[in-house]
Amino acid sequence: MEKSYNPSQFENKLYESWDKAGCFKALDKSSKPAFSMAMPPPNVTGVLHNGHALFVTIEDALTRWKRMKGFNALWLPGTDHAGIATQMMVEKDLLKQGLKRREMGREAFLTKVWEWKEKHGDIIVNQMKKLGASPDWSRAKFTMDADLSKAVRHVFVSLYDQKLIFKGTRLINWCTSCQTALSDLEVVPKESKGNFWHLRYKIKGATGKGAPELIIATTRPETLLGDTAVAVHPEDERYKSIIGKKVILPLLGREIPIIADEYVDREFGSGGLKVTPAHDFNDYDLGKKHSLPMIGVFDKTGRVNENGGVYKGLTIPEAREKIVADLDASGLLVKIEPHTNTVGVCERCGRVVEPMISEQWFLNVKPMAEKAIAAVRLGETLSLAEVDAREDAIKILPETWLATYYHWMENIREWCISRQLWWGHQIPAWYCGDCKHVTVSRDDVKACAQCQSKNLKQDEDVLDTWFSSGLWPFTTLGWPEKTDAYKTFYPTAIMETGTDILFFWVARMIMMGMHFNEGRVPFKRVYLHALVRDEKGQKMSKTKGNVVDPLDIVKEYGADAFRFTLASMAGQGRDVKLSLDRVGDYQGFCNKLWNASRFVLMKLGHVESNEVVEKVDFTKLLKGKTFEAWITENFSKFHPVNQWILTSLNQTILGVDRGFEEFRLNECASEVYSFLWNEYCDWYIEFSKELLQNKSYQVETQICLMHVLQECLRLAHPLIPFVTEEIYQNLPKEVLTDKFLMQAPFPKRNKAFENENSKAKVDAWKEAVAQIRAFRGENAISPKSRPPLTFEAISPLWTDEAIPLVKALAGLEKLEKESGKLKGTATAGEILSKNARFYVDLKGLVDVDGELKRIEKEKAETLESITFLKGKLSRESFTAKAPPELVEAEKKKLIEFETKLVRLQSSAQKLEALK
Repeated sequence: MEKSYNPSQFENKLYESWDKAGCFKALDKSSKPAFSMAMPPPNVTGVLHNGHALFVTIEDALTRWKRMKGFNALWLPGTDHAGIATQMMVEKDLLKQGLKRREMGREAFLTKVWEWKEKHGDIIVNQMKKLGASPDWSRAKFTMDADLSKAVRHVFVSLYDQKLIFKGTRLINWCTSCQTALSDLEVVPKESKGNFWHLRYKIKGATGKGAPELIIATTRPETLLGDTAVAVHPEDERYKSIIGKKVILPLLGREIPIIADEYVDREFGSGGLKVTPAHDFNDYDLGKKHSLPMIGVFDKTGRVNENGGVYKGLTIPEAREKIVADLDASGLLVKIEPHTNTVGVCERCGRVVEPMISEQWFLNVKPMAEKAIAAVRLGETLSLAEVDAREDAIKILPETWLATYYHWMENIREWCISRQLWWGHQIPAWYCGDCKHVTVSRDDVKACAQCQSKNLKQDEDVLDTWFSSGLWPFTTLGWPEKTDAYKTFYPTAIMETGTDILFFWVARMIMMGMHFNEGRVPFKRVYLHALVRDEKGQKMSKTKGNVVDPLDIVKEYGADAFRFTLASMAGQGRDVKLSLDRVGDYQGFCNKLWNASRFVLMKLGHVESNEVVEKVDFTKLLKGKTFEAWITENFSKFHPVNQWILTSLNQTILGVDRGFEEFRLNECASEVYSFLWNEYCDWYIEFSKELLQNKSYQVETQICLMHVLQECLRLAHPLIPFVTEEIYQNLPKEVLTDKFLMQAPFPKRNKAFENENSKAKVDAWKEAVAQIRAFRGENAISPKSRPPLTFEAISPLWTDEAIPLVKALAGLEKLEKESGKLKGTATAGEILSKNARFYVDLKGLVDVDGELKRIEKEKAETLESITFLKGKLSRESFTAKAPPELVEAEKKKLIEFETKLVRLQSSAQKLEALK
């Protein structure tokens, strides 16, 4: 075993060994209980970022834990074709070569996209491996694989036959840059500084001074070109008399009706609302309700069309500028007010999205949503164990997201599933050029289903990327065929993903999964992790310059330190604030584990050291028994320290298991860290040094050292797989139960290894050592000095077994029972612990003059602070005007300083007695 912890020496080597040995593979048929989880497929365009690092850490830890718990564990990997994103990237690359998609034609362009995918598609996969990701790579899927594409067609045709998919003209979100329709979820709200333009709509027939008119405020004056009504509230007394009349549309002169609807907020602005059904979703609903015309005035490139009169051909920003100027010149612009509002922008390119009337393919998800809502509502009433036992319920964690889920699902709209792209699953609909019949088929169509004509053209659009990824949990298992993989692993156990795609993906998987699998849910639990932010809590962005490359972190600190940092901060519902200082701290933790393991192996003779240590033969020592069997047989005779460490280990096992079970990886990390660093390394190893020198306890201590080390490695392995595996490979061959640690069983609680009385005893001895060490520090007693101490037991937890251990760990020359000679003398210092009092002769131990000088200086500073605070609190200008909490804080400070002064005076008196 190398002297120093250097992760770069073994991480890649170990990963290759695991992969080559087939450690990640799951079996389609197995006697073991099944566990399955589908990896959220990263975009094929992607490179690893810290959000990916978080999900890899969480999902890999859960999978490794389940494997070690004896499950046939499948973590199913894959990548998504990412329609818009991939097409944009390829088009940009081609433009550099002077090539344009439309000029190339569909077939040639798609050839280029596939070439790009083959070249770049595995980048993120290889990056995930650097973090230790252990999915079954042999099952890796791509959303446009032939079998998945076949399943997508099957789903489309089935839904079409069920009248749930249809082609129709609706208002949709349109990106004028990407030139495609977008779903609501691909439109990102963005705050924008703009204006309210107050416009004058004159009422038909109203003339002369003081004639009634409507003043209407809008954030988009250019859309007035498509107005087909103005609306007022039916109970608004100001406008009751004009409901049913008409107004003259500014600039265009078109007459449009004044309608009444309760949707109008009569308290907002003038209480009047312009209605543009072809360019606003709320107006669209009003338009349908009142049978208004839908006049589209923008084309798909973002210019005014022929319905815009003299403004035809202008871009939307140009039209706004010209229309506002014309309104002003015509006396129809009342005023302009600055206003900050929220606009929708394209998730991919950032361009403002335009609502437009368009003919598209839609999926009526309302009936599917009702079942998906019911499954989650049922899951709310059940425990995790109860949810796991059924196939009709889903538990969403953290539960704070339930209200958002229900709100969105209960108000769900028809899903626009067609995209005006070439990269993706082309819609399986063929149009007959002769009889105009539309043939929708699972297989490519050669002749019209109605007239048998071969004059056919396939729909040029492709399906929304989220349509195919919504089928991910079951199509990746071979569905619609009832394969062995499908029978074994569906429904999957967990869907772990980010909160940002709860509706993009999770909700759609629930709807599709239940609809196509006889009401069986696609997964039983949903765990939503939060965002990874910088250490100040800010969202990472290249603009802010606070983006940290996860691969750089791995290179500098090692994958384990990075993983442990992410796990330790992955509390439910809390964003992860990534700090490189924290990563450095956890690198120190991995280093501590390395050094402690090496020290144990040295003490057992399995690593060379400066000491002459006989190599412990565990086969001979255990006499053919397992560690567990030997310890069970002899536990009752163990020294309290060995009983204590095994009892503490049992409690840690329970805590780590519970943390994994409840998706609280931060609690798992805390349990592992606390036990390994504080209990095993800082205390048990130190105690063991003394016990190994006592022949009565030597053998049991050797066995406990090795057993607890092994159990620690197994406990920590899901979180820090590399360092634990490397240490495991350096353990004595006769103690290894499996070729790799990741194949070894996860620790189980053994009630035979528990003795609460011994635990209480050792906790008392630890507290005594801590108090003696603190006393030494407070009195500036040199660490090199080994003073003699006496003690008085004040609790049955203090026994003679404690004496050699406390003496060694507190650095004492002697530790004897107090005979009455030291207690109460002028030079005696008293150390009080909960279970014993200790006495030390301070004469000659303390630099009296030096300490008195230090105390006098500290007293002077303390008195100065007391004087300042008393003065401050005596001023009415402070106590009357300052916030009450600040006044209380200052009073508390004063009490602390006064207490400190008393303590310093007492210390000075004791020191004077030593002169």
